[in-house]
Amino acid sequence: MRRTGKIVGVVLAIVAVAWVFMAVLRGSPHDIASHWLADGDGMPRVIAHQGGNQERPSETNLAFAHAHEIGVDVFELDVVLTADNRLAVIHDHTVDRTTNGTGRVADMSYAEIRALDAGYGLEDEHRRPIRDPARNPFIGVGAYVPSLRELFETYPGTPMLIEIKDDDERGAIAAEVLWGLIREFGREDLVVVASFNRSPLEHFRSVSEGRVTMSGSMGEVVRFYVPHVLGLHALNRATPFSVFNLPVSFDVGPVTIDLTSRRLRRDIARRGMALHYWTINSDEQMIELIDLGVDGIITDRPTRLQELIAERRR
Repeated sequence: MRRTGKIVGVVLAIVAVAWVFMAVLRGSPHDIASHWLADGDGMPRVIAHQGGNQERPSETNLAFAHAHEIGVDVFELDVVLTADNRLAVIHDHTVDRTTNGTGRVADMSYAEIRALDAGYGLEDEHRRPIRDPARNPFIGVGAYVPSLRELFETYPGTPMLIEIKDDDERGAIAAEVLWGLIREFGREDLVVVASFNRSPLEHFRSVSEGRVTMSGSMGEVVRFYVPHVLGLHALNRATPFSVFNLPVSFDVGPVTIDLTSRRLRRDIARRGMALHYWTINSDEQMIELIDLGVDGIITDRPTRLQELIAERRR
């Protein structure tokens, strides 16, 4: 019995030492461009979600022109591969919700998509598209779905957070087309590539050889979070991404996980990684995140976020 107790004590001591060692060993800080991190005075970057789709129609030429005019820090946008292997800047896999057309993006040429009226993508405070012309002044005034090439040409100095919407084989093609455009325009330091799906991100990492800042897929974020909670920080040394784009909380069955906790924010900051939260539209949540000192806030209301940041700077 005494011998068994000694063995248990030795095992527990070894586990304790390993636990402390892994808690201390956090890995080398990531090296990412400053425009993905909080401003010099600790204020978050203003990231216009879909170009700011409660101020202008979602992901249209009008949205990005407005976002640029008011001086947002980052465009957030989605890309979907067309039938002729162009990257259309659109959130959905169909054009039905935000344009006057119908059909799958994958079945249409970019020219066909470009010809549609995309003014229907303006959203209300409940994030529903406003399709009533009496309430939406942007219908019939020239809103269209831009290509990613056009955005790169029009806004050469604007950082962009780009989400690949396609998966599997089409996701791989989209990743290759995206990398080709980034390389052509020399935007390696001006984009973050994201996707909820692991497959296109892995393919993009392969073809780009790690030369572009990446966000994590849902599965990769979970694989970071579990060791983080357990204090096994060494297991996250080889995290294959540098930017977290997170909701403020996540429900797992009846349990709500707070993703704004001080411990998580500190762990991410110590690694030199960026932390952005989406999609934040209420004044209350914006103020809370500003005061927490997060790196970026992704919002449909960039003008209001700018106003609140300006108030905090006074």
